[in-house]
Amino acid sequence: MLRTIMIMLVLSLSLLSCGKKSDVVEIQDWNFGGRPHLMVWLRQRAVSFEQTHPGIKIIQNDKSWNMIREILYASFTTGTGPDVVNTHANYAAEFGEAGYYYPINKFPDFEKVRATFLPEAFASTEYKGNSYGLPSSAIAFALVCNKEMFDAEGIAPPKTWSEFRAAAKRLTKDTNGDGEVDQYGLVLMGGDKGGFAYRMVPFFYKAGVNFMSDDLSKIEFNSSMGVETIALFARMYQEDHSITPGFLAYGPTETNDMLCGNKAAMAIEGPWVRGMVGAKNPSAKLVIVPVPVPDAMIDRYDTAPTLQDMVMYSVNAHSKNLDAAWEFIKYLRSEEADMDWVRLDMGGMAVTNAALASPEAQKVEDLSMFIRELKHARPFPPHPKVIAVASNTFTPFCQKAIVGDMTPQAALDQAAREALRTIEGKE
Repeated sequence: MLRTIMIMLVLSLSLLSCGKKSDVVEIQDWNFGGRPHLMVWLRQRAVSFEQTHPGIKIIQNDKSWNMIREILYASFTTGTGPDVVNTHANYAAEFGEAGYYYPINKFPDFEKVRATFLPEAFASTEYKGNSYGLPSSAIAFALVCNKEMFDAEGIAPPKTWSEFRAAAKRLTKDTNGDGEVDQYGLVLMGGDKGGFAYRMVPFFYKAGVNFMSDDLSKIEFNSSMGVETIALFARMYQEDHSITPGFLAYGPTETNDMLCGNKAAMAIEGPWVRGMVGAKNPSAKLVIVPVPVPDAMIDRYDTAPTLQDMVMYSVNAHSKNLDAAWEFIKYLRSEEADMDWVRLDMGGMAVTNAALASPEAQKVEDLSMFIRELKHARPFPPHPKVIAVASNTFTPFCQKAIVGDMTPQAALDQAAREALRTIEGKE
């Protein structure tokens, strides 16, 4: 009898234990990329969320930023995707169209949450009237100048194309007298196809060039000003030799090394650049300014759009715990959490009104310039295939034009033809 009672007690405790376990909602959070301290912050934030939201458990996994599309397609198509994920906001069109991201504007309190963010922060998260993520780590691309090199020449950071070309040429030189050039005016990121596009499109936008038509049915980067834009870089590379000759092989590491080692005077980067350069060369002094405009557009220097980039936190449309996932991404992107994007170097800008208006924000170097640029910035067009076009068509043909394999006109016309076939689904 005693043995029977003990068995029943063990079974009862076991059932109670199982019952408690089933009450816990598990949210799978896949984090793509980020600096080590950002990953630590996310894990700490997850623990804090669990403490304030009993009954919800966050399971966080770190994934490769360079494998976002491959990993997510493989998981979403088999129904094994995460509940929450952070990606480029430009994926809103692609994954929203595919039905993988949940339209967060369907949550009852969405408009209240939205009001806490900069209005322009949502531009790249939207597709066909829906919002597919909460903005994070805003980026507006700008021109980074090595202050020491510019001061040595007695010149100011350029505002126009002619000043930009002249500065790059003047800052390209043999510094040790051995007969070989060892300092260049400009370094480009040519080995990273996506990275190149993100750094070239700001010049197109500043020149008033559209990447695609407003109705997303036509390619427009091969307009006359588009051709002039890429021709500027072709002349700098082929005639002035002021662009680093090995740029076609350069990724983020090489471009950062060139800046840190005083081997390049200028680069096109985002808010993360001070942290990256400072980590390797604490004595480096940078001046960050808007991307130059065509000479005839100098009156629009402060208002012409650069390229906006954004990370967003999205919810899997097929999550079994939509409400819990929504609570978690709100917690990650609250005004209180966003203050850490002001206090710490997370690689991007804060995006909430309260954080950007805080006294701490007023002391952050370059932040006012980036906020101004972000106000006018434009994201890539919201087409599901725009990232494929930017990386696989726009980039290689721009590079062919720069190095002289094709004329700027021929290169962009061919790129436009192939890009049109891509967006029409013909290849």
